[in-house]
Amino acid sequence: MRVEIPNRRGEYKPGMQAWITLKSKTRQTVAVPSNALLQGKDGAVVWVQNALGAFENRMVHTGVNNRDFTEITHGLTAGEVVVISGAYLLNSEYIFKQGANPMEGHSM
Repeated sequence: MRVEIPNRRGEYKPGMQAWITLKSKTRQTVAVPSNALLQGKDGAVVWVQNALGAFENRMVHTGVNNRDFTEITHGLTAGEVVVISGAYLLNSEYIFKQGANPMEGHSM
């Protein structure tokens, strides 16, 4: 990207590094900490608390992200409780008990 920066006093020299913040329109969206997402070959999964207080995995569609948060465009609503620490451990226990694909062999 090329930008023009006023440099009347000659403080900036060619090759100097700079941090630039780009601002855009803001919008309301559902976002989760990026470490709550488990990326797999079939897409992204989060662990969500159900009505009984147990946790279940749920496929979600993701949107824009930064290093801290990822937008969820489908599969999660505002206010739901999402596992953000220990999701990988929870997922590993699930695979250990249910297998990598518990729905294998079923027609859906």
